Amino acid sequence: MTMTFMSRRGVLRAGLGATLAGTIAAPTVLRAQARSLVIATTGGKTEEALKKAVFEPYTKKTGIEIVTTSTVYAKVKSMVEANAIEWDVVSADAAIAASFGAQGLLERLDFGVIDKSALIPGVPRDYYIPFDVAAAVIGWSTKSIKSDAAPKTWAEMWDQQRFKGRRGLWKQPFQTLEIALMADGVDKDKLYPLDLERALRSLDKLKPNLYWWSTGAQSTQILLDDEVPLAMGWNGRLYDPRAEGGSLDFTLNQSLFVANAMQILKGAKNKKAAMEFIAFALQPEQQAAYAKLIPYGPVNKNALALLPPERLKDVPSSEMNIGKGVFQDYDWWAENGSKITPRFNQWLLS
Repeated sequence: MTMTFMSRRGVLRAGLGATLAGTIAAPTVLRAQARSLVIATTGGKTEEALKKAVFEPYTKKTGIEIVTTSTVYAKVKSMVEANAIEWDVVSADAAIAASFGAQGLLERLDFGVIDKSALIPGVPRDYYIPFDVAAAVIGWSTKSIKSDAAPKTWAEMWDQQRFKGRRGLWKQPFQTLEIALMADGVDKDKLYPLDLERALRSLDKLKPNLYWWSTGAQSTQILLDDEVPLAMGWNGRLYDPRAEGGSLDFTLNQSLFVANAMQILKGAKNKKAAMEFIAFALQPEQQAAYAKLIPYGPVNKNALALLPPERLKDVPSSEMNIGKGVFQDYDWWAENGSKITPRFNQWLLS
């Protein structure tokens, strides 16, 4: 199965069309023989935060240099099939990672090395592991809508009598279809399996007034410019402009939780060192440092105790926020994305 949908943070670069108990054990990094590791990332603020919170501390601890490159999804299958793996660890959208795992392109993770005992339930997977919790959220321009009167649910965002003007959505089926179903009254915990035709009927209600954005930067700018009064966006993209006094705001209520995930390509030459690196990245200290730099929540519960209260109110995985949203079913998309995407694209053209 070949997936055609894209990462939320790597659309342009990819080049495709479409328990509180326990801690993460420190990896035995001195056993690793690698002198360097190549980490493929989706770039941007995510890579900047990883560099400061994970890469630099890892090099300081182990002496192993981290070399970064771009995660180009189109290369993954060809590298594995040719046994010419250029990357040791890959950071990718979790739904994309699930697809790679389903295609047999990833190494099975070693949970003797990677301690999963303190991870959020549902996070550890056999072939990939989310390392953050991001959120697709309702955002609005404060030039048009005062925050105390803004929509707090997707159904309210769909209400064209109450809120005039266009609506901004990501021009991709994944995430957008989940949001459309919540707007149509589907309980956030009963989204899967997705009812595609119901989701499209929900989108039909907005179709004449839809603004389709393609990048996270675009979703932010249309709100700052008041070009669109209401838009789906990602909390990490909307957070900094809001903190800097920009004319936008957002809510974490009814969030769709998404993630970047780490994985190791099948046949990776430095597999042992790569496992140890992932174990290091999931330690509480690294997870907390990352969340302080970018408001994506830790997947290690013990990292939450290391965050100040003002940060906890902004990260999706904190105790005060985790119940507000629902995790995207990455494995459902891995199984069904290749069937859903053509129908969504057909609807776009209708």
